[in-house]
Amino acid sequence: MTIIMSLTILFVILAFLFYKYIRKLNKYLYLIAIVIGFISYLQEITIINLGYVGLSFFLIVMFMGVLEKSEIKKRLMGVRAEYAILGTIFSIVHGLKFLVFSIDFYFFWEAPINFYLGIIAIIICLPLFITSFMWIRKKIKGKSWKKLHQFSYLFYLLIAMHLILITNQRMWYYIAIFSVYFLLKVIMIYQKVHAKPTEATLKSKPNPV
Repeated sequence: MTIIMSLTILFVILAFLFYKYIRKLNKYLYLIAIVIGFISYLQEITIINLGYVGLSFFLIVMFMGVLEKSEIKKRLMGVRAEYAILGTIFSIVHGLKFLVFSIDFYFFWEAPINFYLGIIAIIICLPLFITSFMWIRKKIKGKSWKKLHQFSYLFYLLIAMHLILITNQRMWYYIAIFSVYFLLKVIMIYQKVHAKPTEATLKSKPNPV
């Protein structure tokens, strides 16, 4: 867990300090991530093919949506798409590594439930990953894009279950992290639903006849 939290903090700091450069140089970062991911895939054990790097990126992307408005959130939101794409690239490496391992050692059909949840999570993530690229996003209607990306919550839930059901020494950390996230999300939705109408909203409503 120390590795995951250290990576998460590092990526937050990098986003806060260099968000403009991350956006500007995103294509180069994706290429570097693919190369590093490929090299990691060929290695026996690394923090990438174990899933730590991908998870760290997604924890940041996930919590961006429930943070209060601040300069930190503003800068993090500026690289949300980039971090989601990088997180997916490294998560695919993790997924492929274990998928091939399960096939090579003949336990694909006898794997624990968390293995299949991880595969489903990656499958759900793929269309979200593809439509996170700006040149593709521009070709999709805003409402359609938002509806598609509602599946990100299902992705987060599957990732939470995937991690928790591994039942290792980090289980309670994962329970705490994802419980906090989903609680904050519920509070955010509740506040949005019960928010008092602003003066601008009232003016936009038609007057009764």
